[in-house]
Amino acid sequence: MPFPPGDMVAAFGRHLHFKSLEQALVDRHPEVADRVRFDDTSRLMHLKVTLSTGRSVALAQVRMGYSTVWCVMGPELDSEPSVWPLDTPDEVLVDALHAVASARITGQAVSSPWRWNESEPSDLTELADLLDARGLRVRRVAAGNRWFASGPRHAAKLDIAGGDDGCFVEAEFPDAFVRVSLKPALGWLVDVYVPEVEAWGRVDLGWNLWSRTLPGPGVPRADASVAEIVDVLGRGLKAWDLEVSGGPAEKDVSDWMEDLGVGPDELVEGSAPVDGRGSLGPLQLTETVLDQLTSYGFGDLEEGDAETPMRSQTFHIEWHNRAKNLSTPEVQRLNGLAAAAGEYVPKRLIVITTAGISRPAADFADTAKALVFWADRTTGKLMGLNSRAREAQLPDTNPAEQDLEPW
Repeated sequence: MPFPPGDMVAAFGRHLHFKSLEQALVDRHPEVADRVRFDDTSRLMHLKVTLSTGRSVALAQVRMGYSTVWCVMGPELDSEPSVWPLDTPDEVLVDALHAVASARITGQAVSSPWRWNESEPSDLTELADLLDARGLRVRRVAAGNRWFASGPRHAAKLDIAGGDDGCFVEAEFPDAFVRVSLKPALGWLVDVYVPEVEAWGRVDLGWNLWSRTLPGPGVPRADASVAEIVDVLGRGLKAWDLEVSGGPAEKDVSDWMEDLGVGPDELVEGSAPVDGRGSLGPLQLTETVLDQLTSYGFGDLEEGDAETPMRSQTFHIEWHNRAKNLSTPEVQRLNGLAAAAGEYVPKRLIVITTAGISRPAADFADTAKALVFWADRTTGKLMGLNSRAREAQLPDTNPAEQDLEPW
């Protein structure tokens, strides 16, 4: 007897998996047992919970671009699907299906954290709950589950939040789009996109929380509660950009830096591209880099002189203008110079390079809490070369392009 073809074996495996999901749903949520149906007769195999209207909420594997994902779909054509990776545990999948179905049955909102497509409560789901309670539209929550769907139903696109973005909540305010991030190294960050000028800016959390500007971007997670972050957000756009002596540098929204472009991949374990265009002069390059670092939240940087282009009480800034990529010994040497530069406590290292960096050197920079940025000679734009530097950068997306079209 010939062995069945591969597609038949795969279909049978999916059938058994759905039967297992069906049993798990009934065992974990017996109150909906009489509504549970497994449909393997239609083109799309799915598990569903029927509603009193005759419609249903379904769990299925669907294609999004080049990927296959788990998707919990409501009965409305324009409902936003809940997207999960294929390796999501079965109990999470059936609990997500149950949460959406129960909301439809009772006529209530989907309970948190499931309404944010998350399986566990977190600081980010708490933040989303509080923003929603204030009447703001929460668009995305990325904590445990970082997968989203966008685009029309007939051409759905899968969006996966990158690791350097940290965990974040994105919400719409009356006059701005806000991303609140919780980064592994930097802690809380609040970034604001103003459609009027098509630019991102960073809220000075230190000033808004404690009336003092911090030397670097981010507020440690332990230093600010979710409620305090929400209180800052509740003050609105005008309050975030306080023009007070001793506070943040006076600037208008229109002065915020435009989105940074994504630099070449070869900058790590490679070298910077050369395209023949003219380079900025030393003064222009310094001013452009200083403006960007200040916009990131490095609050104690100031312009220096020809020998020391930028000064800081907290950071030691080194310029690396050689063609050769930064190696681990070179970063170790520069980190030693930074430590010795502090009068009472060691300074932390910031490297501005026009070359690249080896992966071991980038790893060491992270361990040393240093930040390494590549600077484009022709524009002065910065790109983080180690994870800590990438965390410090402003987002590079246009929120308007992330709008979900009706499914």
